[in-house]
Amino acid sequence: MVVIDSQGNQLYGTRKVSSEIGMHLTIYRMRPDVRAIVHAHPCTATAFASAGIALDQPLCSEAVLTLGAVPLAPYGTPGTPEVSEALKPYIPGHEAILMANHGVVTYGSTTCEAYLRMEAVEHLARIVAVAKQLGQEKYLDKDSVKKLLGARERYNSRCEVAPPEAKNVGPETVRFTA
Repeated sequence: MVVIDSQGNQLYGTRKVSSEIGMHLTIYRMRPDVRAIVHAHPCTATAFASAGIALDQPLCSEAVLTLGAVPLAPYGTPGTPEVSEALKPYIPGHEAILMANHGVVTYGSTTCEAYLRMEAVEHLARIVAVAKQLGQEKYLDKDSVKKLLGARERYNSRCEVAPPEAKNVGPETVRFTA
């Protein structure tokens, strides 16, 4: 993992700062609540992004609770300002965004939260893919979605890294709290 400051200067880590640093800095600037970003290319979610299909339909309650809608941002050439520009309209109202023909970006208040959102995007993509194969997509109705969005804050799980001084727990150990 690489840790940077708000100007993109590397503070920690042995790897080079990502060529996608501009995207990361844009998200941090637009969302002061965000303290961690995960950018990856999970297979199924990236397939949806490459097919031009957003994950923004209320197919299952878990996805509405954990992610809300996952929009599809237009393509931007990796490592260029095009990526940031394509994401800007979606950053304020979402915690996860599919990047057309590229991958996914998720973010949150902790590294764990951003990571779990990435896992949730891939999980949702797999569910949507199978539902499409079965030909029986049954979306939640507006009232159900409204109730789920209202409950979202109550049910969102948080996770934190256990402090190194915790007995029998290493600094990388993650614990979950409700």
